[in-house]
Amino acid sequence: MSADDRKWRFGVLSFTGTGHLNPLLALSQELKRRGHQVTFFERPKIEDRVRQAGLDFVPIRTEKFPPKRSAPSHNTGILADISKLRFNLARVRFEIEQYLKETPSALAAAGIDALLINEIALTGPSVAQLLGLPYFLIATTVPHHFGWIGRSRSGRPWSGSSWFSGHRSSTSWISWLESGYLELSALRTRGPIRRALDADRRKLGLGPVRTIPKDFPCLAHITQLPQCLDFEHVAQSAGIYYSGPWISTTARAQVEFPWDRIDGRPLIYATLGTTRNVQPSVFRMIAQACADLNLQLVIALGNRMDPELLAGLPGEPLVVRFAPQLELIKLARVVVSHSGPNTSFEALMEGKPMIVIPLAYDQPAIAARLEHFGIAEVLTFKRLSAYKLRAALTKVLKDSTYGQAAQKMRDKLRTVDGARRAADIISVEMEGYAARRQLILCADERCAGEQGSGQDKRGRQALHPGVSTIAR
Repeated sequence: MSADDRKWRFGVLSFTGTGHLNPLLALSQELKRRGHQVTFFERPKIEDRVRQAGLDFVPIRTEKFPPKRSAPSHNTGILADISKLRFNLARVRFEIEQYLKETPSALAAAGIDALLINEIALTGPSVAQLLGLPYFLIATTVPHHFGWIGRSRSGRPWSGSSWFSGHRSSTSWISWLESGYLELSALRTRGPIRRALDADRRKLGLGPVRTIPKDFPCLAHITQLPQCLDFEHVAQSAGIYYSGPWISTTARAQVEFPWDRIDGRPLIYATLGTTRNVQPSVFRMIAQACADLNLQLVIALGNRMDPELLAGLPGEPLVVRFAPQLELIKLARVVVSHSGPNTSFEALMEGKPMIVIPLAYDQPAIAARLEHFGIAEVLTFKRLSAYKLRAALTKVLKDSTYGQAAQKMRDKLRTVDGARRAADIISVEMEGYAARRQLILCADERCAGEQGSGQDKRGRQALHPGVSTIAR
């Protein structure tokens, strides 16, 4: 079978968060367009989204966290915060154990040839190694092994670690500690979560997590972060495949929106994502900043709260749970966001300047890049005020250099079809894998004919250096 005719069955180990799901759906659609079969293996909560995008889905019905270990109350205070921290760590450890139990059998039953593993799907490489499946690490944002760190134009360090960057969304020091602890434990795989994963791997006969890059490396590590948006010193030494934004209109859920209320004034679109709780006061500050400026503000809450709770905001902005983001960004003069990858990349594809308020995780790293290229004004969450928001908004609206920088980046990105480039990388690496596997099979047949002359193991390693276990 020629390379052009060969079709693969890909399994996707995603994440339920919208910021990860949307780009993975777009990439998967491109692979399906090429004739491959793509199946998501995740919790049932995203099944409708996946099937609406025309892709296959197998539910991983992980058991719920034991009721006797229910979430702590919403009480405030140090004891409540400590209880919440312990609960979240225990929940993550429980989910890792459940996924390691359920996912391998589901993948084997589906006859999957290779895996596309979201970088933060912690169990993914272990599952691939257990089954001997080739896999790709997929970063839907700034790859977290970069450290999620950069420097702004002023030389100030930015880091995805909220305690380092100052992007604290809570005044409670325990809540702050919780956020940092979970980031270190989960996203950087250190601490108690990594120890739990190592313990589960030992039960499966596998080595510790730190041995995966040597014992069972991925075929390629791919990010939708465009190289033209990365720091030069990082891009030169990354050892990673850059592509570009993976955006698909057909992968988005249909959203009802009161278009008749768009009145023709310059539009400001504001969203703070879906993954972290944001206090209503933040949206009030954004509304106060836009009031009396002859602007129309549209706020998308991301299902955080009922829009009725924000009734009576200054300037009477249009507030909705969900918005048709791609369409609204096209109309917007400025986009106000948390600098999440989806919103940031989508705004860049339309050449829109931004005001960003990074909260945690990868958001400060993206904010640093937007600021570095002169595309956005960056505000610190814990020092946020309506006055600072208004000053930043006025600056971005009046200073044409922000819009020019955004349009320059747009022109670069539009020459790159990110999903197609990523799919090309996957196709090339899969063909290389198939060729190496064929060589190994031929070598095994020759070795069998030589009655175990001692060349078998050494021959396999030479023909398939570093990944000999993949084709077992």
